[in-house]
Amino acid sequence: MSNRSYVSARRAGWIRRLTITSLALTLVALLLGLQFVYRTSGGTLFLFSTVAPILVIAAIVIFLWTVIFEFRQAHKLFLVERYPPGETIFRQGDPGDCAYFIRKGKVAVVDEETNSTVRTLAAGEYFGEIALITKQPRTATICTLSSVEVAVLGRENFLNMMQLLPAAEEEILHTLQTRVAEDDNRQEEERS
Repeated sequence: MSNRSYVSARRAGWIRRLTITSLALTLVALLLGLQFVYRTSGGTLFLFSTVAPILVIAAIVIFLWTVIFEFRQAHKLFLVERYPPGETIFRQGDPGDCAYFIRKGKVAVVDEETNSTVRTLAAGEYFGEIALITKQPRTATICTLSSVEVAVLGRENFLNMMQLLPAAEEEILHTLQTRVAEDDNRQEEERS
C-alpha cells in the first residue's frame, strides 16, 4: 500500500468514526427528548434540560468539524508526502496520476532498461509531469537519494494549474520537451 493510500484510508476511518459518534449523540438526545415527552417528571425534566442540549451541541460540533475537514481535504491542492532515503516513489511503466514537486531532498531518475541514473533532481524541481501530459505510463523510476518531502499534485489540479498559470504551463512544457529530447538522444546513443 502506498504512503498516500495508507494516509487516505486512515483519514476515511476517522471521518467515519466521527460521523457515527455524531449520529449516536444525536440519537441519544432524541431519545431523551422522547422520554421527556412521555414522562415529564422532575428528574426527567432536569436530565432533558441539562444533558440533552449538551449532547445536541456536541453532535453539531462533531458533525460540522467532520464536514469542514472533508471539504478541506477535497479542496486541498497539494498533498505532502515524505519518503526515507532509498525508497522508490514510482516505477517505470506505472500509470501516472500525479506530479511531484520536490520541497526537500534529492531523487534519482533511473532508466530501468539500462539500470542507469538519467538525472538527479533536488528541491525546487519536479517530476512525473510527462505521464500526466502525455497520458502514457511513467517513463522512468524515481528513487530517493536522501530524505525527501514532495508536494503531490493530482492530474485534475495539475491541468487546472497549467490553465490558470500560463507561465507555469510554458515552463513545464519547456522542461517536458527538454527531458523527452534528452531521453531520445540517450536512447539513440545506447543503440549505437
